[in-house]
Amino acid sequence: MKETRGFFVCLLAFFLAVSNIACGGAEPAPQTADDEDYDPIAALVGDVEVEEEDEEGDDESAEGAYTGPTKLTVNLKVINEKNPEGSYRLLDSSGAEIIKNGKLGEEVELNQGIYSIEFETALVFGKPKYLVENVEVEGEKMALDEIFPAGQITLNTYRGKNVKRCVATTFTVHSKTKEKDIPGKGKTCKPLILETGHYEIQLVLSKKKYQPIEMRINREQVQTSNVKLEK
Repeated sequence: MKETRGFFVCLLAFFLAVSNIACGGAEPAPQTADDEDYDPIAALVGDVEVEEEDEEGDDESAEGAYTGPTKLTVNLKVINEKNPEGSYRLLDSSGAEIIKNGKLGEEVELNQGIYSIEFETALVFGKPKYLVENVEVEGEKMALDEIFPAGQITLNTYRGKNVKRCVATTFTVHSKTKEKDIPGKGKTCKPLILETGHYEIQLVLSKKKYQPIEMRINREQVQTSNVKLEK
């Protein structure tokens, strides 16, 4: 019985050796039952190569990430004008002031991180401040493009029936949105840029006489309003 079993084992080993040679050329000699370290499973399936995963592969992208300072350009658009006369103030995430009077359109260098930027320009009546929070500054170079929330209106004030003849007069502005007077005086017959909101305009007719009108200013809207002056 042992001789018969040995015969079949040798026959199976021979068959596998012939198959390996036919598929891929010469292979190491197969184990036989007479070998001290004979393994029937290894004799059947052959040698198996095990590849180890490269654990350092996932770290390549992290190591390649840029961690240096960022060259930042801050741009501001007001209606159709880009980077008008004005400035910005830049604060870090703790509220500390990093840049006090930043120049619009000029490149600066700062560390990557989260910042807040406060804009101010005389192009908008009353010079209101516009704050943009949670600005993520990252990469080697970056441009930040912001649009000031403002609209433009031209008050065409006239007398009688001649709408085309604008009669210029001054006015004061009260913000009903913020419930406060806007400093300064405006003048009709020419464009005026106001921060978005609800306003009451007091047209000056004489030293003691005013004509109130109300209006809403929408973001980036350009409009003209014809107003007949009272006698």
